Amino acid sequence: FNYLKKLDNSLEVISLSKFPKLKNIKYFLEKSSNKSFVRMTGSGSAIVAYFKSKKLCDDVKKKFSRKYKNYWCKVAKTI
Repeated sequence: FNYLKKLDNSLEVISLSKFPKLKNIKYFLEKSSNKSFVRMTGSGSAIVAYFKSKKLCDDVKKKFSRKYKNYWCKVAKTI
């Protein structure tokens, strides 16, 4: 968790400045829990939020799905 939290994506800064919708989504996910961190994937195809518990993840997913009805949202587990 700590290792992933330290990683950075240089494409993310440019993308978020050019596309405010992406910035809003990232901000929403970051503010949903102080225990999580949010990153854009390396290719910029997705924004990923990491959580320390499945319950917290499921709660945020429900809130996200209600607010962003036209966006795709899935839960996955890192291995």
